[in-house]
Amino acid sequence: MSRFKMYKPILFFIKNDFQFYIFIIFSILLPFSKQYLPLITFAWVVSAIFSIRKVKRESFQNIILLAFPTIFYLIHILGLFYSENIGNGMFNLEKKLSILFIPLVVIFITEKIKLNYRIILKVFVLANFIAGIICLLYAFNNSIGVNELGECYFESSYLPKFNERFRFIQLINHRYSYFSYAFLSIFQHPSYFSTYILFSIIILIYLIRSSKKRQIGYYGLILYFTIFIWLLGSRAAYLTYLISLFSFFLILILKYKKYWIAVTILGVGILISIIAISNEQLNKNIKETISFVDNKPLNKDSDIRLWLWKSGFEVLKDNLWFGVGIGDADEKLKEKYIKYDLDVAQEHNYNVHNQYLDIAVKLGLVGFLVLTGWIIITLLITIKRKQFLFFYFMLILSINFFFEAMLNTIAGISFFVFFYSLLVTISIKKEKT
Repeated sequence: MSRFKMYKPILFFIKNDFQFYIFIIFSILLPFSKQYLPLITFAWVVSAIFSIRKVKRESFQNIILLAFPTIFYLIHILGLFYSENIGNGMFNLEKKLSILFIPLVVIFITEKIKLNYRIILKVFVLANFIAGIICLLYAFNNSIGVNELGECYFESSYLPKFNERFRFIQLINHRYSYFSYAFLSIFQHPSYFSTYILFSIIILIYLIRSSKKRQIGYYGLILYFTIFIWLLGSRAAYLTYLISLFSFFLILILKYKKYWIAVTILGVGILISIIAISNEQLNKNIKETISFVDNKPLNKDSDIRLWLWKSGFEVLKDNLWFGVGIGDADEKLKEKYIKYDLDVAQEHNYNVHNQYLDIAVKLGLVGFLVLTGWIIITLLITIKRKQFLFFYFMLILSINFFFEAMLNTIAGISFFVFFYSLLVTISIKKEKT
């Protein structure tokens, strides 16, 4: 009996608190590391198993949001049966395994997380802030040099010949600076880090809206993150930021009937348009994308992403309804890469860099409809219930899915699974309230 009393605090911690601290660790590691995320994901699932208890009726209020992850994973299992490369298919299933466990985690999530979810959100924002500061310090360190006389000098470009030809802003726009794109984002791919930062901005707006106090620090962080998105130079992030910004202001106009907000929108729109016009690479990509949509032929100077899309559409055209299977997509795409002499795509085994097209290639229109149905229904539910944070999370992902196959990478899957589970939990709590 005394031994049981001795272990009772430990058992209580495992059953009630362990999951909360796993969520905290997860939110800290997301911006910094891909290497340890699978291990933390495993601990995340184990924490749900430790927390198994009598299921409350409220856990099934969002049954449709919990059903979609299971359906999504099951169609991938079906896609394995008509794949010839079973090994590659099994690896694909392994990467997406955490999606299958979303219902388990949500249903058996602890009360401590439900009561302290804001702490988890704030920790994630803080982690992105610190990661950004470290990236800036790293870029600054790379920009400092010492000449033969022992004098220090600042060189913002990694290509010295461009320092005199371009101003700092132009170096950023061309991605010639240590303070831009992959040279700045040392922990994650710039597209994924931009997505994390965009969601951090949404979290800050959510915290401001739900607080009665004026949080000046939050406004400062929003400005900091906005500048960082520009430095990262992810064109998908620019588009997502713009759409999110205008949709948010539109909500404010419809809700409060304030015309000064409309003037603000116009001013911000003009400012962002000027920034967009000054980015030659962005303009080039927009023109090429319009030409691609108009079915005009690509050339050797066209963006590699458009060639990847073209290859994906050609594979899909021959396997429209059910795709080529989750194991054979890479080989079929490689055949197209060889056809179009896409050496970089062959060397790095590129996917199509579009989540919608990626699942269509693997699972045909059936898989495409499941994914788009999941996104659209979730967006409609969050709009109906006025769940600001959940809505913008799905909006950010739905836009980024056009430019990245996020559910094919550890960084993308971990981010999606973690916050989808947390936000479904919050939505259940809100409904109960």
